Amino acid sequence: MRIVTVVMIVAAVVTLAAAAQATPMNPKQVSADAQWVVHMDVDAMKASSVVQKAYAKHLETHPGAEQHLDMLSKVIGMNPTKDLFAVTMYGTQLKPHTGVMMIQAKVDHEPLLAKVKIAPDYRESTYGKHTLYSWTHAKGGKHEHSVTGAFHKPNLLIVGRLASDVMAALDVLDGKIRSLGGSKSPLAAKVPAGTILLGRAVGLKHAKVPCKSPLVKQSEAMCLAMGENDGTSFLAAKLTTTSSETAEQIKTILEGLRAMGALHKADDPDAMKVLGAFHVEAEGNSVTISMELPAEEVWGMCQKAHEKMGKKDWKKHWMMMHKHHP
Repeated sequence: MRIVTVVMIVAAVVTLAAAAQATPMNPKQVSADAQWVVHMDVDAMKASSVVQKAYAKHLETHPGAEQHLDMLSKVIGMNPTKDLFAVTMYGTQLKPHTGVMMIQAKVDHEPLLAKVKIAPDYRESTYGKHTLYSWTHAKGGKHEHSVTGAFHKPNLLIVGRLASDVMAALDVLDGKIRSLGGSKSPLAAKVPAGTILLGRAVGLKHAKVPCKSPLVKQSEAMCLAMGENDGTSFLAAKLTTTSSETAEQIKTILEGLRAMGALHKADDPDAMKVLGAFHVEAEGNSVTISMELPAEEVWGMCQKAHEKMGKKDWKKHWMMMHKHHP
């Protein structure tokens, strides 16, 4: 099982032993040359009332969930309920299959390394004072690719497809390469309290994306934050474009989509609450989107959505996820 998949599983089943102090993105851990960054604050997730209730409901409907979690803990060398704190991903290029993932967790190295050491083409090498662990994932398959991992500290694991990316990340952490600490880059901006998922990118118009999107070509930077703070669930996004005209056009499009949604969901109180909380503003060459709702209301909507989908559909959805992420 690749480490990236392990993190996805951990995120899906993360449990909530107690509210914890947040672990927001640390700009000093990210290269000053970064063009994108994604941060998942697992501690903030543990403190979210919506996630707490969702997990309690999961245990209620799936009595064997805790046993599965115990099995997972033995495989990956950590208990997600206590030991996983945050995951940060970043890259210095806006193109696929580049960048690194940094996992902040209290990890028992032995079971994790034992899993890696039996992978195809496993090898060890030294980079300064650090040991690099490399192997081939899905060898012989459609998605075959190399993977390199290293522990900067016992509780900080770096993983990437390219060994050069992992080595550069180690240099940032060792102070040999400049970090975002103290930078005026949008990537280093203050993180809203309670943010669970953070996503930021700069230089979008130069991004090497598969499709030639006019929107991407006319965009400079993007910031997205989602989470819960003081009983309120929130979403905050900002898109910086190349001109004020483009910003106004995007605002018009988003307001039109909101109006269309209100027209089609006029008889759905929950949908109307969400649409009513959705605000779009354009100022200069930037567009901001914000939405805030009481966490209790968000949980109520989640329950209704779960009941509407039905247990069979949830099982089918889970099987599809498992099929695509073995």
